[in-house]
Amino acid sequence: MTRRTLARIADLIRRADAFADLASEVQNEAEKGREGLLRQLANDYGVWYAEALTVIPLDHIEVFRKEYEGGFPNYKIKHFLQAGLELNSMFAELAAQGTISKWLYPAKSAFLAPLSEQKQILRNAAALAGGHPGVLATLDTLEDVFRRLPTALAVLRQDVRGRPGIAVNDEYDLQRVVHAVLCLHYLDVRPEEYGPSRAGAHPRLDFLLKDERIAIETKMTRSNLGPRRLGDELAQDILRYRKHDHADAYFALVYDPEKHIINASGFERDFPAEAAFPVRVVIIH
Repeated sequence: MTRRTLARIADLIRRADAFADLASEVQNEAEKGREGLLRQLANDYGVWYAEALTVIPLDHIEVFRKEYEGGFPNYKIKHFLQAGLELNSMFAELAAQGTISKWLYPAKSAFLAPLSEQKQILRNAAALAGGHPGVLATLDTLEDVFRRLPTALAVLRQDVRGRPGIAVNDEYDLQRVVHAVLCLHYLDVRPEEYGPSRAGAHPRLDFLLKDERIAIETKMTRSNLGPRRLGDELAQDILRYRKHDHADAYFALVYDPEKHIINASGFERDFPAEAAFPVRVVIIH
C-alpha cells in the first residue's frame, strides 16, 4: 500500500464524521427539509463508499460491505439510506415497553453503528500498512470533544448567584480551558513542550499528549490573525512538528468567536490528510 493510499484512507476516515452529523439530522423532527438531507446523505455516502472500496485490501472488503448491505434482522446503512424517514408500524403498540424506536431504521443502529465499524476497518487497513490507527482514533476523539467546546464556554460565561462568569478573551485564556479539558481525558498532558530547533531557537508547542504522541496547538483569531496569516502559521507548525521526536500527528484548535474565517469547513479541508503525519484542524465559533 502506497503512502498516497494511506493518505486517502486518512481522508476517508475524516470525511465520515460529516455523515454521522447528517444522519442524526435526518431523524431530528425539529429539522426542516429532512427529505433533502437524506438524499444528500445518500449521494455523499455513495461516493465515499465507492472510493473506500478502491483502497481497502481484498480480505477486508466483504466485512466492509456487510456493514452497508445488512439484512434481516440486522438492518444497516443501505436500509437507512433507502427509508430513513419511515416510521415503525409497531411503535404505537410496543412504545410503552420502551424497547422499540419510532423509526423503522433508527439512525443509531442502522447508520451510526455500522459507519463506526467501517471507520474501524479503514483504520485496521492503515495499520497493516504501517499507519497509525491509534493516532487517528485520538484525533477523532479530540475533534468530538472540542466541537462541543463553544457550549461549555457559553456556560462558563454565565453569571451565577452574583459571581461573574469566566470569559475567554485571548489565546492564553483559551489555553487554560483547553489544558483543563485535556486533563479530563488524558493522563500525561505536557504543556509548553519544546519543539525542534528552528533558526537557532526552540519554539514551544502548546501541548503534547505524550502517550498518544499528538502535538496540539491552540489559536484564537483576531483582527491581525485572519485566514491567510493563520494558514501560514499552521503550515509552519505542521512542517516543524513533523520532526518532533514524540509527535506522530498534529491537532490545531482554532477559536474564531468573531467569525473572521467565513468558510470554516473549507479552511479545515485545506490541510492535507497525510497518513505518515495526520493533521486535524478544527475551527469553533
